[in-house]
Amino acid sequence: MEESTTDLLNILNNTDIEELDDFIDEHGHTVSIGEFFSGYLYSHNIKSSDIVKKCQGYISKSYIYDLLNGKKTNPSRDNVILLCLAADMDFKHTRRTLEIFGHRSLYPKDSRDAIIAICINNKIFNIEEINDRLFEHGHPILRSDTSQH
Repeated sequence: MEESTTDLLNILNNTDIEELDDFIDEHGHTVSIGEFFSGYLYSHNIKSSDIVKKCQGYISKSYIYDLLNGKKTNPSRDNVILLCLAADMDFKHTRRTLEIFGHRSLYPKDSRDAIIAICINNKIFNIEEINDRLFEHGHPILRSDTSQH
């Protein structure tokens, strides 16, 4: 099981310089994007085909499989959010996934992000429904960045 950032920070704060190598050996591994997302799907009994189906019309099937297989490693922020929604990820997991993919978390002072976060917290994962709410409030809808394909 992966340790929480808080736990790792506590360990890090109590690690002497002589223990640097041991810390890196034990905790310094980097999880690949494909490993992280595939691990999440596996642990939540979600099939890749379910993600493809829920993202249909937003992200191509081949692009999703390339991400899961580690062939694509730099998806846009909207692509990551779309994948999280397709996997029915809660706010905590969505935040962590965005971080792993190198994007900022959903920011409550950004009204577009707030709409997405409120939907997630209310277990609304339907992309069309979220896009309707974004559109109603004058924000860009969630869509794939086609330059990433």
